Amino acid sequence: MQVGDLRVFNSDVGWYYSDRMFVVTHIDDDGAIQINMIDTGFTDHWDRINLLHDSKSVAVKKCP
Repeated sequence: MQVGDLRVFNSDVGWYYSDRMFVVTHIDDDGAIQINMIDTGFTDHWDRINLLHDSKSVAVKKCP
């Protein structure tokens, strides 16, 4: 996972994040991920391991 990745949460993550698309906007050295929700503009922070497990890529080509 890298900055600019466009991803979507799997349906088993929960009702709030289910089927929501987001873009990775920052990755800390300790592995924390900052994401921006596409439909709401809401910014959230997730653990890298959780996102790698709970999200799936929706774009082969990465955002600039």
